[in-house]
Amino acid sequence: ASLDELDADVIAIMFGYLAPEAIMPLRRVCTKWRDAAKKAIVPLTDFVVDDEKKFNVMISMTTALPNMQQISINYPHEHNYYPPAHLVKDHLFKFHLLQKLTITGYNHLGLDLDTLVSGLRLLRELKILDNSSTKGNIASLRVLKDTLEVCSISFSPSPPQVRRLGDWEAYCLYKPFPINDIKGNFMDLADFPRLKSLNLIGTHVTGDIRDIGQCDFLNLEALDLPSEVLGGRGHEFQRICDVPDAMIAIHRLQQRSNFRVYKPSGWYLSKLSPDSYDDGPFSIQLVKAGTRRGWRWIACEVNWLDPLPDPDRSSSDYDAYVKKIQHIERSTIYKGFYQPPTAEQYIRLSEEGSLRWWLN
Repeated sequence: ASLDELDADVIAIMFGYLAPEAIMPLRRVCTKWRDAAKKAIVPLTDFVVDDEKKFNVMISMTTALPNMQQISINYPHEHNYYPPAHLVKDHLFKFHLLQKLTITGYNHLGLDLDTLVSGLRLLRELKILDNSSTKGNIASLRVLKDTLEVCSISFSPSPPQVRRLGDWEAYCLYKPFPINDIKGNFMDLADFPRLKSLNLIGTHVTGDIRDIGQCDFLNLEALDLPSEVLGGRGHEFQRICDVPDAMIAIHRLQQRSNFRVYKPSGWYLSKLSPDSYDDGPFSIQLVKAGTRRGWRWIACEVNWLDPLPDPDRSSSDYDAYVKKIQHIERSTIYKGFYQPPTAEQYIRLSEEGSLRWWLN
């Protein structure tokens, strides 16, 4: 059959194999093709809105290609053009079949998380990046429980941006500070069956890494939590005794066969902790020697979480373990201490001269 003989439904299926940029001019051929474009399920091809021209195209797509499944709105900081926020939100909600949405920058947008997800119930991927005007509670994402696979509501400012925000020291410590008004507890998403990646850096989200049980986040592959979560990136522990169980919880995650990435860094004991004192070894490090994992307070002994490698079963792994152990031993100042010494012990070690190299 010729193209003229095909009805709009068949042509719509054919359009479903084309990118939106290809479909838009084709819809002008005739009325039948225009109707077909309206019916076409546009494939998961990223359409990026990053200037005035593409924004106007997106507006026309709400009627010409309403079945878009993937859109990125990218207006990084200090962009020369920002479309009116109310128009972006009004037209975005017209794409009811949207499965992947990325919004980068565009602090003028003023997104409300509850409003956003209530209008886009089929989202599989939601990324709101470097946007300081987003607000809401992550519990509102529960309407996406059966579909959500990737969720990133995060902020990673560049060094010049952080300088202007007045917290350069925090950035240098790898502790992204809360920059938007997203709140809630990350465990509200623990029973999402499809969730593979969760990044909430830069939010006010709270929680406790120790609350993750065996049946929580079953398909999770990557996790990055903010500092207000106990065990999140840059978290300030309030007591030394809170740390071992948090490290065990992280280790349980890392042992899962499908889990690939956890981004811990910048852990330390809060200066306001009753356990703290000046110049103490209060930073916390994960340690890996061969396949053996553990953790330690900086310059203290390693608290191992895995058994010693068997030299008879894997000589290469055992050799890697021994080489790493030698490096660790050279940097261990507090011999025999598996947690920081008390203030009294620290003073005694200082008077004995044991910490001369460390203090200098």
